[in-house]
Amino acid sequence: MPSLLTGRQLKDCFRTFCPFEKDGTLKSEEERTTILASNINPPVDLQGRAFVMAAAQDQQSPMIIQISYNSMNLEGGKETHFKPPQGVTRQPKPYPATDGAEMQMEVLKHLINQYGAKYVAVSLDHFNVPKFDESSLSSQPIKKSLQSELAEARIKDAIDYMEPVFGKIKLEEKTLRAYVNYLSSPSYLDFKRDFINVVATVNPAWGMIDTEKLPPVLDFVVTREISQAIKKELGNDDIMLEAEFGATAASGKELEYKELRGKELDTFANQVVCFIKYTGAEGIAYPIGMAHAAKIGETHEPDIVRLETVQRKLYLETGDYVPFAQHGGTGAARVALGLVGKDNINTRYLVAGANAVADHVEANLQAIRAGDKKVCGTIIHDLMVMAIYKATIEKLRETGSYQKGPLLSSII
Repeated sequence: MPSLLTGRQLKDCFRTFCPFEKDGTLKSEEERTTILASNINPPVDLQGRAFVMAAAQDQQSPMIIQISYNSMNLEGGKETHFKPPQGVTRQPKPYPATDGAEMQMEVLKHLINQYGAKYVAVSLDHFNVPKFDESSLSSQPIKKSLQSELAEARIKDAIDYMEPVFGKIKLEEKTLRAYVNYLSSPSYLDFKRDFINVVATVNPAWGMIDTEKLPPVLDFVVTREISQAIKKELGNDDIMLEAEFGATAASGKELEYKELRGKELDTFANQVVCFIKYTGAEGIAYPIGMAHAAKIGETHEPDIVRLETVQRKLYLETGDYVPFAQHGGTGAARVALGLVGKDNINTRYLVAGANAVADHVEANLQAIRAGDKKVCGTIIHDLMVMAIYKATIEKLRETGSYQKGPLLSSII
């Protein structure tokens, strides 16, 4: 009976698709593969069926199905995400994120068994840390506690580690106060609790914490703390943790991107390596010129020079392949095969499914208004599933991972 890939099995898949020779030489494009990462939205059995069918077709294709923090809170009925009607109250437990993730995983397991998909892994995607507001946090005095003392010690440790690569880091008193208050805040502790609880409950192969808006020192501290909590508190050495270094461009916002070359690029590459070594993360995201939620016809050219420079340095310095996760993959003008280890797609599927419904409604509006059952029922769901399935097959082909099952059969 097929089952979801574990983190170690997924890591073996990435190693199989490593784009570099042992000496750091980049393999030819024909030899390189990117794993497709498809974001799932409720209702899970709709998009999930499309994704799993695509992964299971013929000789099988590897795929990561991603459950976002927003998606699991929506599925779990968190009132800030799905407001119930008057007179209905969402019970305080189980926690929405954990409950939603568990519900989604159960559906995916059933679908994998239905279609016999062999190479599907699940990822937690965009687990957003709370917003960092320095002006507000710095105006509050530090409340002395074990949590605040640990926070100060972690900040100092991160700075000591960073300085050989980042240069001298001197925090003003108000900035240090803001950092400590952030790490001691209920919102941060709730985020940490949610992430740890979800990992403990569903044991995903991959997990991504979204730290892109944090200052670098806080990014180092938070990512290392989450990494160590997973390994030490949960005893989980299996999950691949994706860290985020620098902004990857938020949904609906104008793209601001600066190319780095020469010494600036070398410095950036060294900083990414420093970040990975300190945090213990096994996947990485950093800006390469992408943006989330690209509309039809909107494309962004990936910074191949930055990708190759940083990914090669990571490979040579760590002795292992650290896959790069491309955010905003819908708008990528092309996939930098292999250099992008994991290509995240969400908007493309939502648009494909919504347009299938829009076409159906346009063609059958009078019958729908008249209450004709045959055009109002499951046909709508079927159309959405098949539209998303076709879009998924297109993306599998684009990433070079289509029908790569036989290549993985000896390691899984």
